[in-house]
Parts: sequence; C-alpha cells; structure tokens
Amino acid sequence: MDLLEVKSRIAEALVESIFRRARYAVASHRDPMPLRLGREDFSPDFSVLHENKGADQSALIEVKYRSSVDQFISVENQRGDRSIFVAARRQWPELCFVFVTDRPQPGRSSFQAVSFRDHPAEKPFETVDLGALERFGIFPHNIADHEELLRRIYGLLSAI
Repeated sequence: MDLLEVKSRIAEALVESIFRRARYAVASHRDPMPLRLGREDFSPDFSVLHENKGADQSALIEVKYRSSVDQFISVENQRGDRSIFVAARRQWPELCFVFVTDRPQPGRSSFQAVSFRDHPAEKPFETVDLGALERFGIFPHNIADHEELLRRIYGLLSAI
C-alpha cells in the first residue's frame, strides 16, 4: 500500500466520522457497476441519512484525497462532457464528492465538496467547504476538530 492510498483511506474514515458526529446514519455503498477512470473508482463510498423534523436528509458520498483540489477541479472542468463529474451526475444525481486535502488554499477547509444537488448543471464545477453546505447542517467545530486530526495524522505520515 502506497502513501497516496493510505491518505485516501484515512480521508474516507475522517469524512465518515464527520457525518457520524453530525448524527447521520452511515451505511457502506458499493455499486455493482462502479464508475472507473483508469485505476481509480469514482463510485459512492457510503450513504448518509439524517432525520430532521420529520424530513429525511440523505445523500451518497464519494471521498477523494487530493493534494491539490483546485488543480483536479480545473482539469475536470476542461474535460467538459468527458468529465468524471458529468458521468457521475448521470448515474447518481444525489452524489456529493468530498475532497480531502492537507494543502487547502488560504481560507479554505481541508474538507471541500461538490454536491450535484446544490450545483447548477450548466456551471463549471467548483468546490465549497463541506461545512458551508446547508443541506448537511454540519457544525464548524466538527469540521475544525477533524481538520486538526487530519493535520496530525498526515503530519505523522510525512515524517515516515
């Protein structure tokens, strides 16, 4: 297992932890027909469900570690109709990509999202901080606690 794969698995565990702490029920989601690009799987990792005042809030979540989220988003926007986002949106309209990075741009979170439900189809894709997505109602201290944990864990990995 290489360092990138280790960071990816840690990223998935941290995002799952954020949702669990926000009182979402989290369930594994493995699609029988995964969406692959090269060696990478872009299918949902898990589903989340939260009941709030009688209304269910649910989504499929795909977590990806990226050292440079902006660069990845830029390349996908340049790909146009061949973008992984376009293919994933067709297959899972409720999918939310959560990108985890240990190098966020100044003023940005280490947990950034592209939520298909909240993103107009005709606009280029851009991320928003996961805590800023109102649909999930995740408290800022939840994100901050997980960012601190991310920095500590990834810092230890860099020292190896």
